[in-house]
Amino acid sequence: MEVVVLMASMPRFDSLMNVSLPSIVSQTRPPERIVLVTDRVALSESDQSSIMTAVAPIPVTFLLNERCHGAAGSWNTGLAYINDCYPKSYVAILDDDDYWLKNHLELCLVHSRHGAASLVLSGISVIKDGLTLANNIPKNLKQSDFLVGNPGWQGSNTFALCQLFIAVGGFSDGLISSNDKDLAIRVLTIPNLKVEYTLATTVCWNLGVHSTALSARGSRQKLLGCAQFILLHGHRMTPPQKEQYFERISSLFAISEQAIINEINTNKDIRIASGTLASR
Repeated sequence: MEVVVLMASMPRFDSLMNVSLPSIVSQTRPPERIVLVTDRVALSESDQSSIMTAVAPIPVTFLLNERCHGAAGSWNTGLAYINDCYPKSYVAILDDDDYWLKNHLELCLVHSRHGAASLVLSGISVIKDGLTLANNIPKNLKQSDFLVGNPGWQGSNTFALCQLFIAVGGFSDGLISSNDKDLAIRVLTIPNLKVEYTLATTVCWNLGVHSTALSARGSRQKLLGCAQFILLHGHRMTPPQKEQYFERISSLFAISEQAIINEINTNKDIRIASGTLASR
């Protein structure tokens, strides 16, 4: 099975060179290619050369986001390329400020059972200031889990067949945050979906490293993302689930239910369609 690593970056060159890319190079089973999509500006020729040297002999494709600004558009730009060039591959996503343990890709491939699994999920450690806050090891996931919170499927531990992304329309262009939960909700509606779990922690999520991170506490982008998420999936929630959702957002991100409701009522530009890759 071929494996292609998909990365989205603003770009943040230092994080790429010092955090994420070294963990790709150290994999016991290296990927066939890295697809690096920058969002706002293209990497300079000098930066591209430095990256290619750092990850050699793994080839790199550099792309510029051709869709809505943000992670979702960047990932969809990369997925369109991968679908053209590596349609039968597994896509392993890695955020530019996260990193993998050296056996991540190898373990995911072992649990893929030679391509029988559409999705393989490994455990993820939550790291802040060098300290491990939690180890989230997903298993037996169901759609309702992601209406309230996230039991452990995020960007950097996503390992899925390219055709699974295509089947659900990819990511939701323009969705500012909660892209992992939005994808999970749509993927977990697929009948007879084959999911495997490694039950091992091989991914490290660096929490709150950048003020521009989508998970930054109290940030404007997180508020907008929460409002979009409620617009997309609020209708799926029972009243208790909706209450739990707002309590969690308030506790983790210091964003109130009223602030989200006000954003929905006053900002008409946040309305987006879910799953847009197939319409490209």
